[in-house]
Amino acid sequence: MTYSSNAKKQNNILLALRVPALLMGVMMVGANSFVLSPILSNVAADLGAYPAQVAWAISVFGAATALSALGFATMIDRWSAGRVLGGGALLLALAQALSGMSPGWVWLCASQAVAGLATGVLLPGAYATTAATAPEGRAPARLGVVLTGWAISLVVAVPLAAFVAEQSGWRMVYALLSGVSLLTAGCLFMTLPRVRNAVSGPAGPWRAAKLPGVPTLLVIMFAYMTAFYGSFAFYGEGLRHAFSVDAQGAGLFVLAYGIGFGVAGIGLGILAPRISRAYMLSIFVCLVLSYGGWRFALMSPALAFAAAVIWGGLNQLGLNALVVSLNRQAEAARGAVMGLNSAVTYSAVFAGPAIMGPLFTSFGFAGVTSVAAVSVTVGALLTWRNL
Repeated sequence: MTYSSNAKKQNNILLALRVPALLMGVMMVGANSFVLSPILSNVAADLGAYPAQVAWAISVFGAATALSALGFATMIDRWSAGRVLGGGALLLALAQALSGMSPGWVWLCASQAVAGLATGVLLPGAYATTAATAPEGRAPARLGVVLTGWAISLVVAVPLAAFVAEQSGWRMVYALLSGVSLLTAGCLFMTLPRVRNAVSGPAGPWRAAKLPGVPTLLVIMFAYMTAFYGSFAFYGEGLRHAFSVDAQGAGLFVLAYGIGFGVAGIGLGILAPRISRAYMLSIFVCLVLSYGGWRFALMSPALAFAAAVIWGGLNQLGLNALVVSLNRQAEAARGAVMGLNSAVTYSAVFAGPAIMGPLFTSFGFAGVTSVAAVSVTVGALLTWRNL
């Protein structure tokens, strides 16, 4: 009786730790995605390279993530979530350790390619597992909490990386990341030992792409994420030009975005809204107004801070709705569909800055956000016409 009671208590503890473990997985992906930008000059100086050469590591990471998501994300539909996600976090820890030991920029790029391979499994797997293990009607709430890992990585990891790099060197940044990823791997192995996401069997990415509603949602996601990444790439620089602040001052506006994203995630965890076409359209309309409103927000630091909080909150709501909708359309192939989603997202990492770069040069940040508003409008029209 005592043994049974203790086993039940341990099982309840593991169930309670499941969502925090998934959140940690997303947080470590976010940290690895964002952490190199603020320490780029430090890394380049130490490796005897140009910043542009070191920046290739970011591009290689994105490309490897997209390819990995297409090729390996279906593992989450074949094997237990603990095995797949724990293994992904373990590989990420190894990649971060190798990054910290880089003797040159090519080694760093190769290490970040390994990190991309891990992320292509870990990120879609975390999304799919969150949706699969949520009680009925609670998927938006659970995803809201797990997606907050992105906000934590922005608010905590980015400024902390800059501080650690100044105090102890950039290699210590990757050593700390590797340690936390290792801890995350342990948590995922323990909390998801027998969880499986597939309902009726695994499907490849091309077959999953033909499921009803999935192609339209992926196109909407691409438009949505192109608007975000294209704007965020020039966000700090745009604010520095507008208000003549330094990097630390621009960081406060990044913090504001993270606060909005995180608060909205907490709100989703409490309210758990029903994801419908009307709900998604209302968010997209608000986002169009948010992007268009930056033209006026740049007139005052206070207005810009408030606009950043609103932007972050609306992005959390929109991303949450899209991920929930994709999972709902593909219950039997969540891993494959979330892999397609990650591939589309990381394609937008390239497309967004490439499209917005010339616009920023000619028209500034307000020009960038105006085009972002058009991109989200396309997503809203597709939602209205096809969902």
